Amino acid sequence: MALLNSSPRIAIIGAGIIGLSGAYELAVRRGARVSIYDTRSPGRGASWAAAGMLAPAFEAADEPGQHPRFFELCLQGAAAWPDFANELSARSGLDIGFSRVPCLAAATGSSEETRLGRIAARLTAARIEHSALTAQDILRREPALTPEVISGLELPSDLRVNNRQVVDALISALRACPKVRFVPGPAPLRSAAGQLRLEGHDVILGAAGWETAVIKVEVRGQLFNLVNWETALDDIESYGGQMLSVADGAGAPKHVVRAGHVYLVPRDGRVVIGATVEPDRVIDEPDDVAIEALRLEAVQLCPGLADAPVLERWAGVRPGTPDHAPFIGGTRTPGLFVAAGHFRNGILLAPVTARIIADQILGKEAGELAAAFSLRRAYTATA
Repeated sequence: MALLNSSPRIAIIGAGIIGLSGAYELAVRRGARVSIYDTRSPGRGASWAAAGMLAPAFEAADEPGQHPRFFELCLQGAAAWPDFANELSARSGLDIGFSRVPCLAAATGSSEETRLGRIAARLTAARIEHSALTAQDILRREPALTPEVISGLELPSDLRVNNRQVVDALISALRACPKVRFVPGPAPLRSAAGQLRLEGHDVILGAAGWETAVIKVEVRGQLFNLVNWETALDDIESYGGQMLSVADGAGAPKHVVRAGHVYLVPRDGRVVIGATVEPDRVIDEPDDVAIEALRLEAVQLCPGLADAPVLERWAGVRPGTPDHAPFIGGTRTPGLFVAAGHFRNGILLAPVTARIIADQILGKEAGELAAAFSLRRAYTATA
């Protein structure tokens, strides 16, 4: 649905980083009028619980079962971040913690080493800069790592931001924009004669993460889930995740380090440790057993963290799809668009998702790659 209105009125349901970035692109950069609805405080949920890694190589170069063009989308996401970070910091006046220090990927066993070899081969084929590291190389770069590390990769493509500072900066920039209003509470969607409506708006963007399918629509006094207006939303699943942070100290790493499913992210006087991935779980609070297991895995990778005090523990819910790639685009219902299902890469993909969905809402050509992430796609995942 292309909008011919020179100043379209857009309702965004969901004030996580995807909804906030979409609002920023549409209102601040393109001049559309935007209302942002959420039942929670803006910028919380999965956006607040993340670690802020921008990791196209480690997350998407060799991930079983993913969308065949997901790596390409993630590379575009990473390429968008430097300009997005500079602009957002300038507009908001806030530091968002964007760092160009390359991530280190470490292997402590043969299976991890094999996976890093596959990542390196994919990066070589795509002509993306990276460096294979011997055990001595990686320990020179990051002395805090265990001597049991056998090899690694240096990944200049994989960077980081402070995700909490990013959402704060987006909220600040949006509150300063006269074309944006934040509306606490649910959006009063209704359906009449088969048409989805939100009074005062021309188009609706569902960006509520794993809860997008259960956004409520009023029909003759009864509430129904949005999935009834777009059945593909039923494919967005919940993936619980638990994390913690410990105090920085002499034995803490200075780089972002990835090893298997564990990552260490130094920032703001602490080291963020993540993360569990728990399919079909909605977790509000972390549990002691999972957090302690995660802490011990981090200590195995970085022994200097053994006595570091735990500063914070938290949990969140990621939205995932069968091929681990987001839904971005229009739906079978006129006027309804969706940007959801970003799984572990919502921070990385926020700026590029915002551009794609804004192009589609405003009737501009979004490009052939964008079409591959339509809600109507077949799940032809890679092996």
